[in-house]
Amino acid sequence: MNFRLFFIIILVIILAGGADARKFSYRRQLIKKVEIEGNRNFSDNQIKPLMLTKANHWYNIFSRHRLSRLNVETDAIYIKRFYAQRGYLFASVEAAADYYKDDSSKAVVKFQIDEGKLVYVDSVKVEGGRESINSHVPKLLEKIVVREPVNNDAVVAAAQRIRDLYADYGYPLATVRHFYNYSSDSTRADIAFQIAESSCVINGHINIVQEGDSRSKQKAITREMTVSQGELYSRAKNIESQQNLYSTGLYKSVDLKRVGELRYIGSDTAVADLELRVVGRKNNYINYSFGIGQQQYFNAMLSVLQSSISIGTRNLWGFGRKLEFSAKTSHQLAKRDEDVRVIKFKDLFSDLRLKPVTNFVGINYTEPWFLGLRMPLNTGIVYEISTKNPIIDKYYDKLSAEISVLRGIDKYTSLRFAQRFEYVSIRGVSDQEAPILRLEGQNSMRRRFAVYGQRDTRDNIFVTQSGSYSYLSLDYVGHYLGGDFSFIKSEFSWSRYRLIGRENIFATRIRIGALKELGADGRSSTEDRFTLGGAKTIRGFAENRIGPKWTTADSVGANLIGNAKGGRFLILGNIEVRRPLFWRLGGSAFIDAGNVYNEIKTAKFDGIVTSAGLGLQFFTLVGPINFEYGFKLQRKLDLQEGSYHLTILYAF
Repeated sequence: MNFRLFFIIILVIILAGGADARKFSYRRQLIKKVEIEGNRNFSDNQIKPLMLTKANHWYNIFSRHRLSRLNVETDAIYIKRFYAQRGYLFASVEAAADYYKDDSSKAVVKFQIDEGKLVYVDSVKVEGGRESINSHVPKLLEKIVVREPVNNDAVVAAAQRIRDLYADYGYPLATVRHFYNYSSDSTRADIAFQIAESSCVINGHINIVQEGDSRSKQKAITREMTVSQGELYSRAKNIESQQNLYSTGLYKSVDLKRVGELRYIGSDTAVADLELRVVGRKNNYINYSFGIGQQQYFNAMLSVLQSSISIGTRNLWGFGRKLEFSAKTSHQLAKRDEDVRVIKFKDLFSDLRLKPVTNFVGINYTEPWFLGLRMPLNTGIVYEISTKNPIIDKYYDKLSAEISVLRGIDKYTSLRFAQRFEYVSIRGVSDQEAPILRLEGQNSMRRRFAVYGQRDTRDNIFVTQSGSYSYLSLDYVGHYLGGDFSFIKSEFSWSRYRLIGRENIFATRIRIGALKELGADGRSSTEDRFTLGGAKTIRGFAENRIGPKWTTADSVGANLIGNAKGGRFLILGNIEVRRPLFWRLGGSAFIDAGNVYNEIKTAKFDGIVTSAGLGLQFFTLVGPINFEYGFKLQRKLDLQEGSYHLTILYAF
């Protein structure tokens, strides 16, 4: 009897141990498969891109996907949120992992979804609060649409925006709660926002604490602040004050917040003291940089190998005035016996070497508040030494001076006014070449007044997914200002970015430019006129090779024949689709079209030049490194005659 009992106990222990051995344990297994069940209204392809848990495929050679309990739990939350954004407020998600075919090194993850009922918005109402402030609330509720499925994220965001609104109008202690009142069948919901405004808060004493390596005058700090003692507390003004101070470049960190206890001066009014704490940067600095960067080179935007050094002080006399001395040199890859240009595909294994692009030294002074306004005044002098003009194949020296003011219109828009003087001296000019090269700026003076405007609503300047960028310029050169050149030049550029689906970015750009000489003796040089072609305009072509060219009819030297002359009217259009691929790589496809004409009246749409191509991007902390190959769209297509372009950032 005892033996039989002992045998049964041993058998139970063995069976229990076997069961425990088969129990799943999270041990960073390779993910072989991810399964989703119960998703009747949404496909796997709509849900899986949201998830951190991903199955491995043949192309995951650099980074294998491994199982993580935290990722699985997070994915369940993401999926539930995905459904709540689309009206399925009662959706639930259960996640479980198991061994893949009894292989303890691999795992399969299953997500079981119960979608529940779809809930529609029946009505939206606001309860409580102050009528004067509530009049602004309807604009904050525009994303909640009656008779449409409830978007829970939009409801939560609306409640937060209402709280922020009250904080902007002196009620930082206000609370806003949202409630769903469901119909009997739970397919419709009345959404209510309940507001309790609490006490009205007035700014009390503002204490300024300066830390770090530099000190500023009190006035230099307070002039950047939009908050003041005795006025209603405003969250928006607090944020604006911090942004203004940080944008001066004087501080490592800026923090403005309420301190101490509220002091009540009535049943519904309180006073809150504020403290501004800034940590200053060093006044004097020496910066040295070496690397690849973007540089405007005549009418082209080149990626160059550059080195620079700057020495300066950023807080003269404690008022944020800046004085800087700088020097810079840049080089670009070119074939041994050719000018700087875009290298074609067939040149990849040719004899390439670095050739100088520009060398200059300069001094710049900035007055951050001009005429008592937040309107920086910049003055600078730059001396370019032995810089190559690729169009006329000559080196030149240039001395230029500029004074400009920058005025911000709003958060996204700014205007810049500039007065500029330039003196150019071309080296190695023979007596025979002098009359010809004088047309291109030999020993010449330019006097220029310019207005530049831009509006930038891009969400990210490196990898833009939404927003737009607009740029407008107007240059008035010579004429009543004097100088050797006389013309008026205008240019407009507009870029738009849209996210299609979750990953595809659709980018477009249009650009138009026009130039007109002024007076009977008005003239412009190739540098002033327009050209196209290259990495930033029409890919597949070398830089500055699209547009009118010098011919024998122009009575110029042989060295100019066939080179870009530049035109007085430009039109350009770009379409590009971008998307991430895997790891840190992205891909793009583009079509470019445009041309440059001698005059507006000679423009013909049948003369539009087009190109197309593909690109590969490697994403870094400072933006994508972009490798693109473009080819000309023509009747006889020759892919080998295209050009590749290696740049930093996208073309636009």
